[in-house]
Amino acid sequence: MKTRRTALLHTAAAAAALHRGPVFAQQAFPTRAIKLIVPFAAGGSSDVMARALGDKVGVTLHQSVVIDNRSGGGTIIGTQAAATARPDGYTLLQVTPNAVVIASLKPNLPYDLEKDFVPIVGVGAVPLLLAVSASSNLRSVADLVALARTTKGGLVYASGGIASLGHLAPAHLLSKLKITGTHVPYRGVAPALQDVAANRAHIMLVSSLEGIQSLRAGHIRVLGVTSEQRLPNLPDVPTMAELGVADFTPAVWYGFMAPAGTPAPIVERLASAFADAVKDTATRDRLIALGLTIRIRNGAQLGQQIREEAQQWDRVIKEHKIVLE
Repeated sequence: MKTRRTALLHTAAAAAALHRGPVFAQQAFPTRAIKLIVPFAAGGSSDVMARALGDKVGVTLHQSVVIDNRSGGGTIIGTQAAATARPDGYTLLQVTPNAVVIASLKPNLPYDLEKDFVPIVGVGAVPLLLAVSASSNLRSVADLVALARTTKGGLVYASGGIASLGHLAPAHLLSKLKITGTHVPYRGVAPALQDVAANRAHIMLVSSLEGIQSLRAGHIRVLGVTSEQRLPNLPDVPTMAELGVADFTPAVWYGFMAPAGTPAPIVERLASAFADAVKDTATRDRLIALGLTIRIRNGAQLGQQIREEAQQWDRVIKEHKIVLE
C-alpha cells in the first residue's frame, strides 16, 4: 500500500512539473540574445532608430538585442524571414509604413501582416518635412499651388523610391491641394534630397530625421511639418494644419512584432521592455534628438493602426494607379 501511495505521489509530482515547465520557461525569458530584424540596410533612419532602442531593451532584459539588417524587396525579404521564424520571442521584426504599403501593392505576398504576426508595441513616429530648395522662390503652400498650375506636368516631386511613403504622401498632398505633379523616384532618399536642394525637383516629403541636416546646412527650406504640433527642434516650422492642409499627418512610425504563435507572456514581457526603454530619460532624449515623436501604443493599438494605414494608402494607390515595376 505504501509503495502504491509513493508511486502515486511521484506521478503527481511529475505531472505538476510538466505543467509548470512551459510557465517557468516563459518566466525565465530571455535566456539568450534576441534577434531584431530590420528590413532596411544598415545606416538608414530605421536602422538607427532600432539600434537606439535595442541597446536599452537589451539592458532591461539582461540579454543582447542583435540587429539583423535584411534589406530588399521593399521590406519583403526581412518580413518573410521574421514570419517564418520560430515563435519563441527570440526573433522580432521592426515594422514601418513601408511594410503596409508593400502589402497593398502586392496582394500575393508569402506572408500576411495580420495573420502571421502578433503586434508587440508601437513607440512613436518621425514626421515628414515638406522640403523645397533653399534657392527657390517657394515659400508657402500658395506658391506651390501657383507653380503647379503654371507648369506643364505640375510639380515635380522626388522620393527615395516607387511606392515608398515619400512617394505616396506627396501624391496624397497634391490631391488634397487639387493640383497635379510628376513623380521622380531615386535610388534612396539621399540622392533625391540632393536634387531637391539643387532645384531639379520642386518638392519632397522627407522624414525629419533625414531632412534636418540638409535644413541646417542651408540646402533646403522647410515649408511645413506633418506632425500634429510643431517640433521642439524646429519651432519656427508650422504644421500642415496651420498651413491650411487639414487631416494630413503622414509619418514614418515604428512598431515591433513577433511571429504569430509567440506565447502571450513573452509578448507582454517584450512590450514592457520596449515601453520601459522609451521611458528611460537618456534613451528618450536620444530618440527625440533623432526626430521621433514619442507615442507608445500597445499591441492592439498597433494592430489597429496597421489596419487603418492599409486602408488609407490602398485608396491613394488606387487613385493614382501606382504599381510596382
